[in-house]
Amino acid sequence: MSDETIRVRDIVAAPGETARGFLTIGETPTAPINVPVVIINGERPGPTLCLTAGVHAAEYPGIDAVLRTIQSLKPAALSGAIIAVPVVSMQMFQNRSGFLSPIDGLNLNRTAPGRADGTISEILVRTLLTEVISLAHYHIDCHGGDLGEILWPYAGFSLTGKPEIDQHGETLVRLYTPRIFALYEDATTLLPTTGSITNAAARLGVVSILAESGSNGTLNSEDLQTHLDGIQNVMRYLGMIEGQPIVRGDRLRAREQFTVNATRGGLIRLNIEIGESVRAGQEVAEIVNVFGDVVEHVTVPRDGIARLIWAAKAVNTGDPIVKCWVTEPAAPFPGTEQYRQTI
Repeated sequence: MSDETIRVRDIVAAPGETARGFLTIGETPTAPINVPVVIINGERPGPTLCLTAGVHAAEYPGIDAVLRTIQSLKPAALSGAIIAVPVVSMQMFQNRSGFLSPIDGLNLNRTAPGRADGTISEILVRTLLTEVISLAHYHIDCHGGDLGEILWPYAGFSLTGKPEIDQHGETLVRLYTPRIFALYEDATTLLPTTGSITNAAARLGVVSILAESGSNGTLNSEDLQTHLDGIQNVMRYLGMIEGQPIVRGDRLRAREQFTVNATRGGLIRLNIEIGESVRAGQEVAEIVNVFGDVVEHVTVPRDGIARLIWAAKAVNTGDPIVKCWVTEPAAPFPGTEQYRQTI
């Protein structure tokens, strides 16, 4: 048995035990602001994996995947430990809010590393990083398309320049994603990483990955399964549960992305689906005015894969319509090649 007791304030789990409770990180005029934490401490030694979801709390498949994972795990069948925060922002969860905290208007995933003397979001992110994620060797932050976003699943890792961390990070994203992964540089053209929780965690020495699956406030079974498969793949790779990871098919590495915006306002009629490959010059939508006249044929400037479609069907001049990955076949990778199955 492991001889390490895991403690997050007054939530304490000795080897072979499960504990759960709340961290109080502040208060509103009417009630405390609490964060749920679950610790499952295995009977056998192994790594500590932190699972978080609900940083954007209308991204429901990741939340449900963490809930289902902690309900199914027993200490007797676990090597190492799980520290889980199923819903990071309880206020967003309660209010069914997308992107921004209803308390201070901040985006939690653009606020890291936070501040001890800041607003609620800044305090919450700092507490999450310093008191929860920092206890782990590995971390998965489960996300998806937020309200108004239709998303194609992927996983990403913020490169640190430290080979021992970056190799593990690439391994984990390749194991988690069903197809596409991204490795973010500090000056990345892929996504803004400044202020993100996974970027800040990686700078603390935790192998921390972003896992994206889900769309537009839905809880689709396929999106949920992507998260469940990814979590299990990572846990199997780390030797925390029985079995070997399964990598189905080839992987694509995202190199950059581009966004196509409307230049006219009106009703948009899309011609593509999420995850669809597009070619340079292809018409992906048309925009019609309130008389039904076509006022714009929307085309893409280059080849790509539709990774994000904005769900709104009425658009203004300048509104984004679709964001596309530019990808390349991922080279074979020692950390995952042995698990790859061709399909």
